[in-house]
Amino acid sequence: MTTGHLPFLPGGAPGEGGIVRVRLRNQADAALMEHIAPEDLLPGRTVHECIVSAASAAPDKTAIIHLDSALVSDPARAITYAELVDLINRAANAFVDLSGGQRPSVAALLPMVPEALITAWAGMTAGSSIPINPFLELQYIIAILNAAQVTILVTEREQYGAGAQARLDAIAARVPTLRRILVINSPNQAEDFHTILRAFPAKLAFQPPTRFREDASFLLTGGTTAAPKMIRMTHFGQLLNAWLCGALQGASADGVVGHAMPNFHVGGAIVIALRTIIFGQTLVTLTRDGFRNVGVIENFWDIARHHRMTAVLATPTTASALLAQPHGESRGHCIEAFGCGGSTVPLALVQAFHTRFGIWLREQWGMSEAHGTVTGHYIDGDKAPLVGSVGYRFPYYQVKAIEVDGENRFVRECAPGERGVLVIGGEIIPGYRDAHRDADFFVRDMPEHGSWGNTGDLGSVDAQGYVWIYGRIKDLIVRGGHNIDPKLIEEALNNHPSVQLAAAVGRPDGRKGELPVAYVQLREESRTSPDELLSHCRQHIQERAAIPVDIVILDQIPNTAAGKISKPALRLDALRRVISTVIAETLGAETETSFTIDETAQRPVVVIRCPDAIGRSGNAARIAAAFRGFEFAVSVE
Repeated sequence: MTTGHLPFLPGGAPGEGGIVRVRLRNQADAALMEHIAPEDLLPGRTVHECIVSAASAAPDKTAIIHLDSALVSDPARAITYAELVDLINRAANAFVDLSGGQRPSVAALLPMVPEALITAWAGMTAGSSIPINPFLELQYIIAILNAAQVTILVTEREQYGAGAQARLDAIAARVPTLRRILVINSPNQAEDFHTILRAFPAKLAFQPPTRFREDASFLLTGGTTAAPKMIRMTHFGQLLNAWLCGALQGASADGVVGHAMPNFHVGGAIVIALRTIIFGQTLVTLTRDGFRNVGVIENFWDIARHHRMTAVLATPTTASALLAQPHGESRGHCIEAFGCGGSTVPLALVQAFHTRFGIWLREQWGMSEAHGTVTGHYIDGDKAPLVGSVGYRFPYYQVKAIEVDGENRFVRECAPGERGVLVIGGEIIPGYRDAHRDADFFVRDMPEHGSWGNTGDLGSVDAQGYVWIYGRIKDLIVRGGHNIDPKLIEEALNNHPSVQLAAAVGRPDGRKGELPVAYVQLREESRTSPDELLSHCRQHIQERAAIPVDIVILDQIPNTAAGKISKPALRLDALRRVISTVIAETLGAETETSFTIDETAQRPVVVIRCPDAIGRSGNAARIAAAFRGFEFAVSVE
């Protein structure tokens, strides 16, 4: 194999006994990497083996620093690598024993505390694990636990307050596979997580799985319905992606990585946490709430300086919030890599962030079904990334823009620069836990060998190999058969000096199908009006059909738990506004009506309730007729 020109770090070349350490600087490096078998990059075949290898190299080194508060003057919790392996082994032994002969399926219903990672990695060692968003409603949590046939649940009471016991009782009663609930920091020693772990040996008392392409964990994606879309993630898929993220953003053992994205998201679990630990670096968890903690945003640069953070990953909304801090002072930081992903990064944000803080936001792109990140920008001193692109594909992955038919079957490959649906080949997932979902993801009849996954993103790959994203296909606004890229609207609004965040969605329309509307969050102490913003759009959006018909200013644009702008929430808001307007225009603004929206079906169903007198007067029929041209279903009661 030809690897002589690769920039291996000291002691990090293949065959030197540990994890391979390299800094990918350009496309030539990436091409050379592919001469090395991906299995040879790692010191083990499973997550447990790789963590143990990192610990054996420096057992007394700090693996995890957990900040109890956003103030650097407050004490922080530290866990060494030796302590980390001890806790993982004890937890894995406990999970096997407490599962009573069943293959352990371990759920972590926890905020960003070290026990969430320990539970996940121990669960993978003993059987499988599933991290769950602790802020989900109870019925969704129960549905997920049943779908994963969970045997052990690790959770806490603090976040649920006085209602915690009723919540745990409901879970225990409605999840028949569940054998035990372990609670972090419980005064009841019979359920306390750490008390129970101390009763088990610090070395594995069973033979862990060694098939590195075996299911290791399940990750939720695609919403929070009662029928979760549960991804099967392998040991090797997670490890390879974690390795690649380190090779791009820093693989030396002295790296310190900021951890503020949730552990139930692929960014927090693999791209940040697992990547940091397998390279023997130090993970700094920015409080139990991560970037959701306002204090973390306000004190971010103090935290970065104090802990000498070298790398961090955030969403564009978080980067925008950092930029909006009036007194943020970045001088003295050690950050070399600031990855930005989860949604499109506005061009104005990239430039403004660098101008103020001296750091380039390097956009990256991926998805849970690829085990994490798939593209990124190489770091070459202070050389600017190609702003607007999400970078080059990672080694061992393939990215193409293609055309597919209505059954997700390959039709043709797009020319360089031509837009199509982006598909990924390489170390992608083996499928979903519910195999009926596989057909919507795996592209059929691809001419290349191996599995290829449909990302659902509209994009292109140019002649130089740069990947470009134009948004989710489902986020396209279809106005009278004309496809509108919401990015056109968002970029124009993000260039307005008063705008901090902007998002465009389609508003249902009875004649055109959809009309573009935009939601805006203003910068602190900024003032403007929807009319002024609409005038700005007319001046800066060349495509006439893309000019929004309305702009709504919100105190805060809704985010997902991972920190991305929640376009489903905005589409729902736009739908509610349309319904209210049509009812008022049909029956008069003073008429008493109410409505609910059921989103559990393939398309929304709006149930409108009218008083009896209105129903008898025939107005119920008038309402139904008024909504006849819309694509959502309406029933009038």
